[in-house]
Amino acid sequence: MLSVTYVSVADPLIGEEDIAVLVRQARKNNARDGLTGALIYNGHNFMQLLEGPADKVETCLAAIRADPRHSGMTEVRRREVDARDFAAWSMLYTPEFRGHDADLARLAAGAGLDPQDERMMTNFIALGRRHVES
Repeated sequence: MLSVTYVSVADPLIGEEDIAVLVRQARKNNARDGLTGALIYNGHNFMQLLEGPADKVETCLAAIRADPRHSGMTEVRRREVDARDFAAWSMLYTPEFRGHDADLARLAAGAGLDPQDERMMTNFIALGRRHVES
């Protein structure tokens, strides 16, 4: 099984409804393809962790790269895994990630995240919060 985490730059015109549509599509497609993961939007960028059978992950990543709702997709971690970090979610997403450390702490505690993934997600959320506070 493969786990890939990437970051990308959101289209500056993207809105909450656009993201809601994106999440609905991801959940439907991921459930169909046996993929799981989490999506974080920090107000400017996306971070997504996607996991599942390697061939399905690669096919999904190709579709994501072609999606005009974001650009500059860069993989930050790729690894083989024995178990999923997000097995309970076809695509976990909560808009509150943009500013609530308690939500991430709850997620990390409930999901038993890999420590490196948890640090990356925590830092990613903090970057978005710093931009909002400036």
